[in-house]
Amino acid sequence: MSDDLAIGPVGEEHLDELADVLTIAFGPVPSGDEPALRARLIRRLPELVGRYQGGRLASVAAMRPLRAWIGGVQHPIGGLASVATFPWARRRGHVVALLRHWLERLHEDGVGWCAEHPFDPHFYARYGFQSLPNGQVVEVPPALFGAGAPSDAEALAPDRLEALRPIHAAFARRYGLALTREGGSGDAWHNLVRPHWGPPRHVYLLEDAYLVFRLADDATSTLYAHDYAFATPAGRQRLWELLASFRGQTQRVRIHLPPGDRMLADTQPRHGVRSPLVQLRVVDLAAALAPLRSPRPSRWTLAVRDEVCRWNDGTFEVALTPDGCSVTPGSGTPAASLDVQTLAALLGQGSTPEIVLADGRASGDVEALRALSDLTRGQPTFHTEADDF
Repeated sequence: MSDDLAIGPVGEEHLDELADVLTIAFGPVPSGDEPALRARLIRRLPELVGRYQGGRLASVAAMRPLRAWIGGVQHPIGGLASVATFPWARRRGHVVALLRHWLERLHEDGVGWCAEHPFDPHFYARYGFQSLPNGQVVEVPPALFGAGAPSDAEALAPDRLEALRPIHAAFARRYGLALTREGGSGDAWHNLVRPHWGPPRHVYLLEDAYLVFRLADDATSTLYAHDYAFATPAGRQRLWELLASFRGQTQRVRIHLPPGDRMLADTQPRHGVRSPLVQLRVVDLAAALAPLRSPRPSRWTLAVRDEVCRWNDGTFEVALTPDGCSVTPGSGTPAASLDVQTLAALLGQGSTPEIVLADGRASGDVEALRALSDLTRGQPTFHTEADDF
């Protein structure tokens, strides 16, 4: 077989190969001949590129066009997904080539951020992705949610999901990397209730909260809170009462709690389970910072190290203002210096200026680093299981 290598689109003529490699990478899915799966794969084709070895599909990767809250502002982001390689083609640099291809395309399109759910965080860390704290999934008895006084809750049909949007928007804007579910790819709201495969879910609407859940159909007796949101403290209380009302029917509730939730500190040590891991990368420094707002104007020089996205590598003049931020080529001695991973750690609220200085990830003026971190202060990362891509 020829070793000629090329990157190109994945067409309908590759559907069977695509279904095979995704099954190998992510587990059994319905046959590629089934109409529902073929239709889904065809919809995904514009988001996919493949690397071909001797004309044969060797590896694929998708980049989903999404929008997310970062620093209280909506940003376009790229969602790296469906990264898969045939066993015969592994350890030959296919994934790295596809990753570089997508990062260059995001840069050309003016997209500042990329996120992904890694199979191995150490692999993507080599290419500038930073793991971030992301709340905690816990499995707790329903009684921990309160007395369980039933709340008024309306079962919502799949054609009425528009009612969830304002509640989700009020909830998601408090966090970093929470998807807006507006202007992205796919049919996220529909999939919350009727996923591509797996059992359908129930939706209950409260006055200013909602819950999307399913009950386990096995002996585990678990309620899976797939998605939820509340707009006000009263909404949280109603939601907690609804979950508590399942006492006696289920042994535990599995729920992903956000950073800072008052229930998290008490339940995480004893009831924490494996939680979604998310990594963030600054693809384009200028595009990432431009929409952010600084509480205090400042101007200084920043040195960034980025071996993959060379357009980020260098010294820059950074101007942070309440109306937006700008990044232009600079010179001279920088006020602060860091690598692109540490930049994502600060902007993703995964670390603090004092810590990255103390452990050697950054050097220079703590006030300059604090000005960067302050751009997203108060919005910790919370990328829920429902926002998987």
